[in-house]
Parts: sequence; C-alpha cells; structure tokens
Amino acid sequence: MRTLLFSTFFLLLGALCAAQELVGPDRVLPGTLASFEIAPAQEASWHIVMPSGGTYQVDTGLSKLYFASPGRGQYTVIAGIVNDGKPQLLVKTFINGDEEVEPNPLPIPLPPVSSLEAWIKTQLPVLVTSNNLASEAHLVADCFEQIVQRIESENIKTVQNAQTQLQITLTGTLALASPTAVTEWMPFITELSRRIETELGEKIDDLSAVKTVLRDVANAVKSLEKHEPMLRTPVQGIDSPSTIDTQSTPTPGTPNRVFRNLLTR
Repeated sequence: MRTLLFSTFFLLLGALCAAQELVGPDRVLPGTLASFEIAPAQEASWHIVMPSGGTYQVDTGLSKLYFASPGRGQYTVIAGIVNDGKPQLLVKTFINGDEEVEPNPLPIPLPPVSSLEAWIKTQLPVLVTSNNLASEAHLVADCFEQIVQRIESENIKTVQNAQTQLQITLTGTLALASPTAVTEWMPFITELSRRIETELGEKIDDLSAVKTVLRDVANAVKSLEKHEPMLRTPVQGIDSPSTIDTQSTPTPGTPNRVFRNLLTR
C-alpha cells in the first residue's frame, strides 16, 4: 500500500512539473523592455494582441520573447506550443502603463483569444506545413467565400449541402494547388471543422448562422494575406503533422456534426 501511495505521488508530481506556464510581468512602464518565457523552457510560436485588437505575429520559434512599446493599454501575449503531442495556447495579459497615471484602471476587455477568428490567426501558420502558405491561404479563403455566395444566391439551401460543396471545393482546390497541399492543410482543416461546430453550437442546422461563420472564416484567413509573405520558421514538434490529433471527438451539445472531415485524402 505504501509503495502504491509513493508511486501515485511521484506520478502526480511529474505531471505538475511537466505543466507549461507562460511567465512575465503583469504591468510595465511604456517603452520598457518586458521579458516573457515558458516554464519549463520550450520553443513556441509567439503572437501579441495589441490594445487596438490587431495581432502582431513573431515568426521565429523562440523560448523567450522580449517586447517593448510606447503605446499604453492592455496587451495579450500568446505562445503556441505542443504539449503531450497536442497544440496548446498559453496566454498572458499585461498592462503597458504607469499604475498611478493610468487613465482607465479597468481597461476594456479584449475579445477572448479562444474565439474562432483569433484561433485561425494564431494557429493557421502553426498547423499548416506548406511552403506556399500565402498563396494557398488565398485559395482556401476563396473556397469559403464561394459557399457563402451560393447560400446568398439560394443555390445552396441546406446545411448538409453547404458542407458537401465546401468539402468538394476545398479538396479540389488544394489538390490542384500542389500534390502535397491536401496533406499539409489536413491538420488545420480538421481542427477548424471542430471549431466551426463549437462556434455554431445549437445553431448548427441554421443555414443563416452557418453562412455567418463561414464568412468569418474567410475573412480571418484573408486577413493573414495582408502580412505576406507568411514567413514560417519550423519549430520542433509544432510544425509536424504527426503531432496533431486528427481523430473526430464528440462535441457536447452538438446535435448534428456535419462539419467533420472537410478534406478528403
């Protein structure tokens, strides 16, 4: 019994020690260099959400991030890592401004970083392994826009038809883009399918709600084109398709899971 207790203790201790944490200051003076790092140390794909809501992407895989800005307000640091073979986002929010002279001690909260649009902006460059990311992102955005237009013109009248046509359009477009594009986009599209279902929730059978979500996806993917070229520095573990779980898992509260497997091999 004593041996079992000790074994359980050490297993729990190991799990706690393996937990990743994003460490950094809660408040800094404007223009002061702030340091952020992952503990235990691990390379990551870094992003910074500015007070305006825009996202600044750091394209290199680093275990530490150094950042300074004269602009006051609330900033959010996002680190994309792989933990136990699965992608994970670590988030740290800090205030850039002197506490005594801060005009608004309760800054307006930013949209949740787990929203569909924020997830696309941070994870698309991480999960897609293509060397033609910018040009293929343009094609993928067009696929979603085509389905939106067909819904608006009433050429598509059901959610099931929208899913089927989106699957055909995405797969055909990427297959023509390059011999490896379907495989390289598979991890992102698979996880995106689940995120779409979560975003829709109980409205998954509502064609109007589906149209809105698909338009949001197209806009989020297109917004990344403004930062061309999309530079990608390979990060050990993060950019490997083998680390992404592509198996379908149930989404609680989703009555009709039609948006699974939007790509076919």
